[in-house]
Amino acid sequence: MIRNRMLAFALLFAATPSFAQEGATNRPTNAEMTAIFNADQKDRQGPVIDGNTVGQKDDVRRKRTQALLDADALHSGDDFYRAAFVFQHGGTPDDYLKAHLLATIAIARGKAEATWIAAATLDRYLQAIGKPQILGTQFRVGSDGRATQEPFDRSLGSDSLRAALGVPPLAKQEERRAELEKEARPKPVNMPVPSLQRLAPAPLARTFTATAQPVRCRPIPASETLLGRARLRWIVVGEIHGTTETPDAFGDLVCLASASKPVTVAVEQATSEQPAIDEFIGSDGGPEATTRFLSSRIWTQTVKDGRSSEAYFRLFKRLRELRSAGRISRVVAFQPLYNPGPGGFNSGHYENALAASLLGRSPKGTRVLVLVGNVHAMRVPPVWAKPPYLPMAGYLPAGETVNLDARWNGGSYWACTSDTDCGPQAAPPPPTKLPRGITMDAPDGPFTGALNLGVEVTASPPQRQTAQ
Repeated sequence: MIRNRMLAFALLFAATPSFAQEGATNRPTNAEMTAIFNADQKDRQGPVIDGNTVGQKDDVRRKRTQALLDADALHSGDDFYRAAFVFQHGGTPDDYLKAHLLATIAIARGKAEATWIAAATLDRYLQAIGKPQILGTQFRVGSDGRATQEPFDRSLGSDSLRAALGVPPLAKQEERRAELEKEARPKPVNMPVPSLQRLAPAPLARTFTATAQPVRCRPIPASETLLGRARLRWIVVGEIHGTTETPDAFGDLVCLASASKPVTVAVEQATSEQPAIDEFIGSDGGPEATTRFLSSRIWTQTVKDGRSSEAYFRLFKRLRELRSAGRISRVVAFQPLYNPGPGGFNSGHYENALAASLLGRSPKGTRVLVLVGNVHAMRVPPVWAKPPYLPMAGYLPAGETVNLDARWNGGSYWACTSDTDCGPQAAPPPPTKLPRGITMDAPDGPFTGALNLGVEVTASPPQRQTAQ
């Protein structure tokens, strides 16, 4: 019953003639709202879209649109239609819900074309709160190049109801999904590996020695085949920061990889924090050592993404235990101090710096397990990168490297959408849920394979200064 009422609300203004008739009266159109909408659309045209810049402009446009709403300055169906698009490009469930409300008002005031945006904003809102979309307007292409509409409850609405809202039928949606997936497949890019830049000196990681001791490791199916490769030196795990489960699974992989010989672990933390990391990894893990470690910039910086999370702190504690057991020789922080220069941030330049730091700070002759953001972990240029650039993992020796994408079965993760707005975000599930284990991808894909977590992930909030 609740589900049917939800769909009825979405269709209400599209299906009730008396509301559409209200639009027959002449209502003035707000010129500023028209200009805001035109700027919103213009920023999304062209082959290259700078997400960071557009996002900042979107914030300004939403604030100004809200001011117009508060001043009761929007009156026509066109006004509310345009305002709906502006809020649809927000970043929170409330933005999407407001966009849906504005779209239904637009329909009530005679803007029949607003039926599609009413449908799209409802779907977007539902997925943002962890529920399945019901009409099929939302598509997402994952870092593995697979396109999906999930979560999607296809049974709730028929194709005739979709047609009433200007939404394509399921068969056409599947064609579109397949097209997006085809477009997302990596195109061979004849890109020579650039020379590595020279970086400013940074504190080197301490080398630890201890007698190896037996440690119980949680198994990861198919890991034994991967770890048995004699020439394998680099194992790179790419994650979307902010889950509880990925750092845990990475710790399991480190435990398994160090069964026969100590390994080096490299983490995407600032090189300036190497002394704090060394001190904690080499400590007894007691209250005094923990308090000192939690006072480092890793945990006290203003913007706390998933690398400052409770789960990441647990990973450090586990690495300390593995070091104590003689299983880890070094824990290397490799995020360099990066100065964008007068030209601004350059993704290719930054990836080169990451690679130079990782290669320069990791000891030769040891197996290195790396935990890093999943774009940095790609071995080929991202399909959306214009102009193309080589991610960090693309600089590592191909014959000695495996890069794995940490993949979930849905859930949530902790992320910051701005310097002040951080919190749980919905993690869309894949088309097919996979059990825990390691699988291999297509040879030409951005990743060698996947570290499948096998569960719905949970958001890991920032670690507090007092450990629990």
